[in-house]
Order: sequence, then structure tokens, then C-alpha cells
Amino acid sequence: MGFAVLLSGCGTGLIHDSLEVMRDTNKRKIAQLSVGISRGEAEKAVMGNDVAGGKIFDVLFGRFQYLDARNPMREESVRGSDGVDYEVLFYYTDLRERDNKITDDELTPVVFRDGRMVGIGYPYLGERVPKYKGIR
Repeated sequence: MGFAVLLSGCGTGLIHDSLEVMRDTNKRKIAQLSVGISRGEAEKAVMGNDVAGGKIFDVLFGRFQYLDARNPMREESVRGSDGVDYEVLFYYTDLRERDNKITDDELTPVVFRDGRMVGIGYPYLGERVPKYKGIR
């Protein structure tokens, strides 16, 4: 009986998905970014260096959530088809499939040129770097 009560308590908000919290928080923070902001300000003051998942408290649907994420999830330097060098920070913002993987289509790129933000999202990045064209 005590075990059943404990399990029923999981449906009342005891389940914690820090990855969902991170996705929602990252979406809100990205919406606060503006073209021209410095990379340092974007990373430190707005986006932060949060880490989520993979902890004892990250229980989802009665099982441990082993997947972990961080801000930024990854970073890449690319040369655009326009000949310009871009720095891209990828943030975890979406869940397409609950498969214990974080794929490109679950990330939002924040694009910098010469240390300043110039755009957000795959439509912007895909126009400049062909390998990212078509990712949504």
C-alpha cells in the first residue's frame, strides 16, 4: 500500500524533468537576445551555463533520465558560402522524439560574426551554411 501511495504521488508533480525545464528556459532566454549583442553577453548574462539531466532527481515516467544537456550544447566555427566565418552556439530547445539523443533538429543555433550576434535559428544559418539548410 505504501508503495502504491508513493507511485500515485509521482503523478502530482513529484516527477521532475530538468531537460524540459531547460528547453523552456532556453526558448525564453533566446527570445531575449537581440542582433548586435556580444557573444560574451549572450553566453554569460543571458543564456548562462546551465546543466540538466542525468541526476538522481531527474526521474521521468518512473525511470531515471540518463540524457544530459548543457549550455551551449555544442559550438561550431563554420565558413559560410558567402566566405564569412561564423561562430555558432547550439542550445537545446525542442524535443522531437524521446529517444535519449539530442539531435540537430532539437537545437537552436545562435549565430555570431566578429563577436556579435547576427542571427538565430536554422533558417538564418541554412541560408549561409548549406549543410544546415532544411533543418527545422
